[in-house]
Amino acid sequence: MRHHFSTSSVQKEIATFQPDCIGISLRNVDNASYPATRFYLPSYAALAKSIRTISKVPIILGGSAFSLFPDEIAAYLEADGGIKGEGENAARIFKEFKRKPERIIAADPTNMTDVAFPKNIKDLFPGFHRYKTMGIQTARGCSNKCIYCTYPSLEGGRRRERSAESVVDDIVRLYKDFGISSYFIVDSLFNADEGHMVRVLEKLEEQNLPVRFSCYMQPKMSDPDIFRLLKRAGCIAVDFGTDSAAPAILSSLRKSFTQDDITAVSTACRKADIDFCHSLIFGGPRETPETIAETVSLMDEIAPRAVIAMTGIRIYPGTEMEQIAIREGVIREGQSLLEPQFYLSPLGAQLLLRIINDTVGERRNWFFPGRMNWSSTIGNRIFSFLYRKGPLWKTFRK
Repeated sequence: MRHHFSTSSVQKEIATFQPDCIGISLRNVDNASYPATRFYLPSYAALAKSIRTISKVPIILGGSAFSLFPDEIAAYLEADGGIKGEGENAARIFKEFKRKPERIIAADPTNMTDVAFPKNIKDLFPGFHRYKTMGIQTARGCSNKCIYCTYPSLEGGRRRERSAESVVDDIVRLYKDFGISSYFIVDSLFNADEGHMVRVLEKLEEQNLPVRFSCYMQPKMSDPDIFRLLKRAGCIAVDFGTDSAAPAILSSLRKSFTQDDITAVSTACRKADIDFCHSLIFGGPRETPETIAETVSLMDEIAPRAVIAMTGIRIYPGTEMEQIAIREGVIREGQSLLEPQFYLSPLGAQLLLRIINDTVGERRNWFFPGRMNWSSTIGNRIFSFLYRKGPLWKTFRK
């Protein structure tokens, strides 16, 4: 269930289906945007409460948000239990709640060779074919050490890959059976393992289907010609998780690429006729007006289609950012991070926001989600995106 469904429709579905238990998957704790921050737990709690009014069966939680804060969210929603981690074996795990005293069960990492788009998807989700852009995953796990990131916690630090054949079989079947021609590669970084990415691209190119896709990447590639392969396989857009273009900040965030890498991938995208966006995070450790200016200068030089500028780093438990924030007195040791807490660099919130507001206001291809409530101001755009082709940032003004 998704929290944007109406309460009445959820209640009607439950009354019709009469389930033995009810699973609620929670993707995000909040919108991670500062200062226009929106905390989602009250709406999740309202959903759980509405379910309780018509059904007394166990409510079991899961999803990435729950996996980051399992005990706190289970208590907040007054749920019967939850699954921390990946959910492919949820049906089996549900049965364990009857004989195990533990309220929270940690799922073992999924064997990715067994993962595929469900063959009975029409039975599981009859309305899925209305989505014009379909998500496809090729791998899980991230060995990078970015100081703020939760992917290693959620997916593990060891990369687990699906076979290229399995990935492409999904795309072929979805295209031939349902006419779906637009895809998004949902991997945290499609190019985390270039060899695996190339195998997927080559298999997809062999099919010669009129499909198109976009993806997340790190701004680093050993061979610029790979972008030509991306284009031939159907890639129309790349969102680079760049964060900064200042060497001092790249180092403080534990990034594995350089300014030259950022320029090289941007040039390669343009030569291959692939649209691209750079996503940035301002306000990390060692951020200064000079490092901000350095990043802005390079973005002006490479001129991406869009720049998504986040301000402040959302602090999550178990990350290096949490330890830095404790050492610098931003948060207390043991403090709950369920409600959003942000690290805003030694500059302080007021100066940082003024600089970024001025920067974004002067540049028509920049977008600042923290300037206003992302969830309310572009809600209609997000929902319409589900029924259109291409990445969301392509809808931003130029």
